Amino acid sequence: MKRFFLTTGGLLATMAMLPAQTTGNDAVTEVSKETTLLGMVAAAGWVMIPLALASMITLTLIIYCFFTLTEKSIVTPELLDRIEPFFENEDVEGLAAYVAERPQATARIVDRTLQFLGRHPDADAESIRIVAETEGNRIAASLNQRVLYIMDVGVLSPMLGLFGTVVGILNSFGHIASEASPMRTMLLAGGVSQALVATAAGLTVGITAMAFYAYFRGRVGHLISILESEGTLLVHELILLTKRHRLNRVTTP
Repeated sequence: MKRFFLTTGGLLATMAMLPAQTTGNDAVTEVSKETTLLGMVAAAGWVMIPLALASMITLTLIIYCFFTLTEKSIVTPELLDRIEPFFENEDVEGLAAYVAERPQATARIVDRTLQFLGRHPDADAESIRIVAETEGNRIAASLNQRVLYIMDVGVLSPMLGLFGTVVGILNSFGHIASEASPMRTMLLAGGVSQALVATAAGLTVGITAMAFYAYFRGRVGHLISILESEGTLLVHELILLTKRHRLNRVTTP
């Protein structure tokens, strides 16, 4: 008989606990329904606006670098094939007219050097080389600057996310201090989880930007090496061409 009452009491206690467990599960389910991705992003606050802008800037820079940081922007086989006859025929005017219309970086170096020679026909080889190197350095700096913009966004995005998290946690503590609710722990946990969304978004943008920065940095180094090799050859041919012109002027009666 005693065993029967114990068993019956245990069953009654279990049945009494079921509504409470159901209520708790319903509350958890309700909270999980409210914690959607869009809701968390909206709860992260105004800091998501600059982070969204940073993500769009990063995407734009990545697409721009993919289309501009190519070997065709430095030199093409067609450019080299078309320039060679001008050197062979010693046609400086034709060479100047041709490279002035070409967008490649090596053509820009030759064009700048020819402009300098047009103003200073008696310039020595060292002066010509310095002018060409200066233009090459300018082009290389322009290539590096495109990549540095991506790095800047990658560095600033995590800082913006951390700032948003700090602001969100401060707001959470402010609400908890002003309310006499017995659910302070849950309110604090919910506020902190929402605030951490800003950090997660900032890290996502920053990691993506830095990964592409590392990739494009290697590509820029490769393009600069091509620019140096091809540009040096063209400038030396131009120096030899100017020397032949001066020799012809001296020997011609």
